[in-house]
Amino acid sequence: MGRMSEQEMQAFLDEPRVGHMVTLQPDGSPQAAPIWYEYRDGKFLVWTDRFTRRFKNISGDPRVTMSIASDDQPYRYVTVEATVTIRETDIEATAISIATRYKGLESGTAFVEDYQKEGVSVLLILAPSKLVSWKDD
Repeated sequence: MGRMSEQEMQAFLDEPRVGHMVTLQPDGSPQAAPIWYEYRDGKFLVWTDRFTRRFKNISGDPRVTMSIASDDQPYRYVTVEATVTIRETDIEATAISIATRYKGLESGTAFVEDYQKEGVSVLLILAPSKLVSWKDD
């Protein structure tokens, strides 16, 4: 038992796992939501829309935590504390990259194209201030 190496953590995060992001509501209480993500260049990228509670919360307070865990043995997880930057333009290629991780190339691309027609998509860029990994050997 112990921490994953950088290579083990990257391989773990490259798998299409559902993450759970916790944001802070205006009254300071936590709100958790499942998310799709991509880990690239030391940052977590999350595609979402402006009408989600997570977006509204982040707009008021950009601090988040997130956890990503395996569902089977040997158990592994990564936890993240981060500050979020919101990108509102030039996000389609990243959105497709994220969606195809979870839905496959054809379905993921179609999903994003349909969603983008609404004009409500944003990209959340999580810059970790703390990153912890764990593995059960």
